[in-house]
Amino acid sequence: MNKKMILSALGALMLSVILCSCSSILGYSIVLWSIEDEDSSVMISDGAIVPVYIKSNISHVYVIGVPGTKEKIEVPLWKLTEPESRGKTLRLSERYAEYSHQYAVCVLDGLPVRSDPVNTSRQVYRLRKGEVIRALYEGTGAIPTNGVSSLEGKWLRVLTADGTLGWCFSHNLRLFEMNDDGSAGLGAEEAQVQEADKTLADMLLTKWYPDYYSSMISSGNIDLVYMRSGYGFDTGASSGTVAIRTPLLNLEYPFRGATKIDDRIYKFNDAPVQVTVRSPSSLLVQYTDERGMPRSYSFIALPKETNVDALIEAEILRRKEAYNSLRALGPDFKSSNYGTLSFTGDNAFTWRGFTLLVPTVISRNARTGGTVSMQYFLPAALKKDWDGVITFAFEGMQEEVNFLYKKESTGLRLTVASVSKTMNESTGRQTVSINHASNALVIFFQK
Repeated sequence: MNKKMILSALGALMLSVILCSCSSILGYSIVLWSIEDEDSSVMISDGAIVPVYIKSNISHVYVIGVPGTKEKIEVPLWKLTEPESRGKTLRLSERYAEYSHQYAVCVLDGLPVRSDPVNTSRQVYRLRKGEVIRALYEGTGAIPTNGVSSLEGKWLRVLTADGTLGWCFSHNLRLFEMNDDGSAGLGAEEAQVQEADKTLADMLLTKWYPDYYSSMISSGNIDLVYMRSGYGFDTGASSGTVAIRTPLLNLEYPFRGATKIDDRIYKFNDAPVQVTVRSPSSLLVQYTDERGMPRSYSFIALPKETNVDALIEAEILRRKEAYNSLRALGPDFKSSNYGTLSFTGDNAFTWRGFTLLVPTVISRNARTGGTVSMQYFLPAALKKDWDGVITFAFEGMQEEVNFLYKKESTGLRLTVASVSKTMNESTGRQTVSINHASNALVIFFQK
């Protein structure tokens, strides 16, 4: 278990303890979006002021007290204002009073939410037609035009269901009131508020990764060719463009909402993409290619505490440290039969006098220099006797040369390794197998 996972587990444990025992108040917050806790049947409407006991940046939640009870629950950070003193919070609540319980339905697909109340400011979110947002308060800004005259409406500070804050001009919004019990109230019929599809909403707001990320993370074997932060399925919730990005695909399609066509199956309108929600953390994405052939790919949701970029950086560091440890041991190693091997820095090497390895291991065209990498991982059966796999890329030679290596007090031991790769068409990923024959050549280099 890596350090980040351990810290996350400890954070979750501490949070559960605090839920049962916390008494000191961090501050008070205003509820911006009505809170419905299904486990405890708690309903807290927006505008309520609640005590906050802890803020967890690991779990991305506040622990709050339920008004009128001794109960404490977890709430996503985005649903509350930052905790302040009771007095400051009471004064701040006046700003939200005019739009208390006011939500809005978007009637224009792709309507932008902007960073500032002006039509040229940065877009932070794109609303889907029928999407419900929270209206917080009015702002002052330049009124947009239709090219001839100013549009009717006003700039509203809004909050989306994924926690994005921004400004949206109200011309294409229809306001309605949310009742204390969470049902749509006054103005809902005119705004044509439809019953929310929680499965669809959750799917659209989830970040999806290729399903093989799970096995990589659990094993700790991070393949940098196939794990990149950009790979995955982007639902286009904020951009209006659905995207599929894998090692073999980079597809984007603009779409206009999603339609339910069967239980847990949704079609992205105007795009050749359909999804089946297998579970809250598993998704099957199907698209039709230019030849009319259907293709299917599996994606997963990772635990919130998982940081893909951090995993990638940690793997880059592991490989760098593995190479540097060989340099520190040498950097020059000599064998009476197999020449002199030197690690010269920046993942480079020189190897002179390897004639006895030609052509069975090293090509006749290979020169004496090149680069090395630590891209492969030892199978469990070989970890007892070897430290890792080192891959030589000789200048003048197309094929890579792989060895198992063992660092010893007096030098470096190498033995030829066989690396086989199998392409998985459903993921676009090559799986790697490392094999070592019992009669494989073993070379010892002295320091």
